[in-house]
Amino acid sequence: MPLGYVESIQAVGGFAAPLLAGGSFTMAVLALQSSASPSAAVSRWPDAALALFVAAGLMQIGTVQATAWTRRYMCTPGDLLQWFPGEQTDGEPSPFLRGMQESHMRQAHRWANIARGFYHAGVLALLTGLLVACVPPGALSGPRWAVLAVCGAGVAGELAWLVRAVFLERRLRRDAWSDLAILLAVLTAMIVPGVWDGWPARLWSAAALVLCLLPVALRRSVTPAVSLLAGAVGLLLQAPRPVVAAVLAPALVLALFALTDLLRRQRALGT
Repeated sequence: MPLGYVESIQAVGGFAAPLLAGGSFTMAVLALQSSASPSAAVSRWPDAALALFVAAGLMQIGTVQATAWTRRYMCTPGDLLQWFPGEQTDGEPSPFLRGMQESHMRQAHRWANIARGFYHAGVLALLTGLLVACVPPGALSGPRWAVLAVCGAGVAGELAWLVRAVFLERRLRRDAWSDLAILLAVLTAMIVPGVWDGWPARLWSAAALVLCLLPVALRRSVTPAVSLLAGAVGLLLQAPRPVVAAVLAPALVLALFALTDLLRRQRALGT
């Protein structure tokens, strides 16, 4: 575990998370007003945005609570010696004291990991809520596409930051990048043509799927390659969206399973 990890979680839970929780619930109120008046709605999916904003605020509250439990188990060897002055012989702590220190550190890291998970999930929910809230009910103009591109870049950037922070082993991080790219490409191909029903959206989505074939080919993974290629062809042939989603589902599921396995392997390394 990196030095200063638990202390950094204290900073996140004590300052950043409460601010993000307040901002998330403020955005939830705005989305609720838009949802309550469909004639004056400023978003195509106000209820989805509302759910994401509420989830973001609740997860930041979870960050604060997990941080408090992290602080509950934080103690130094000096603190333990003050609490148990008799558990020391010739300047060496007793096995009881060593065991208590190790137990407290395990609990502190456990709750710090939970706090970090809540924090990143809350940030992702907030950024995704902004992306959903910025989709207008009618046609999309050029400036609004620029706004959506910025929001999408924010979501992708947070995911990239999360991969860099979680996967400290270089080889695992490289595989995580490719799996994340596949995940984002598949989600883009499933969602974007429904927001913008036109050839440019289908071409961009199909191009993203084809680009992901390179890392899949390097791994010699047949099923994701077939799924991605079939999805790209389906987009170009204007297949119905449910058909494209069904064809891309294997690639999406396998990418999620691969990321989960990489996370398990990273945890097994103890870093």
